[in-house]
Amino acid sequence: MLTIILAESELERIPFQILSHPAIISYAKKLNKKTERLILDSSFHHSALRKIPEGNRRGRPDIVHIFLLTTLESIVNKRKHLKVIVHTRNNEAIYIHPETRLMRNYTRFIGLMEQLFEKKKISSDDKNLLEIYENVPLEEIVEREKSDFVIAFSPEGEKVRLLDYFKNLEKKNCKDLLCIIGGFPHGDFHCDIKKYVDETIAIYDKPLSAWTVANEVLVNYENIFL
Repeated sequence: MLTIILAESELERIPFQILSHPAIISYAKKLNKKTERLILDSSFHHSALRKIPEGNRRGRPDIVHIFLLTTLESIVNKRKHLKVIVHTRNNEAIYIHPETRLMRNYTRFIGLMEQLFEKKKISSDDKNLLEIYENVPLEEIVEREKSDFVIAFSPEGEKVRLLDYFKNLEKKNCKDLLCIIGGFPHGDFHCDIKKYVDETIAIYDKPLSAWTVANEVLVNYENIFL
């Protein structure tokens, strides 16, 4: 089984500090929605983001969207060998049912996330497709999974060729892998990620998008373990 956590992802509701910002109020009126229920999005709220800490990093639900499309449509998921978890900067944990068929339209995805943050779960045919839990630090998520081997991907990690790396883990009978990928546009993890993992690795000498890393993990896992 492969578990992938998109960690410290920049998915959040509008922070209270900017609820009254003109850009936020205007956007809410346009959509006929309450400001406090909106998802922060740098594409629409960039002027308001200048007013909060780390504004140049926040408001990136698009990263989560593309990551989920990549993972849920993968062969590893279709063969029922994948678990996907999204961890947010505010320590929310979102668990995604493997049979979830995510909409490709970004606007509809944002609407789904607004609904999830409001209702705490999205259900269909007696299945909870999406569930969100508050106050769940990354360390707690990792501990609950009880995987054979935990890997974090970071430009600061040891450079490896992922195919060979997975081959070595397979020889050691490490088949239940947990891979942690950053869900932010640039920079590194806020937490001391090395405390929670067995190894921190890099698969390229420059930063890669979250979905590119996820795709590399999925393809190489499929080739070695399935």
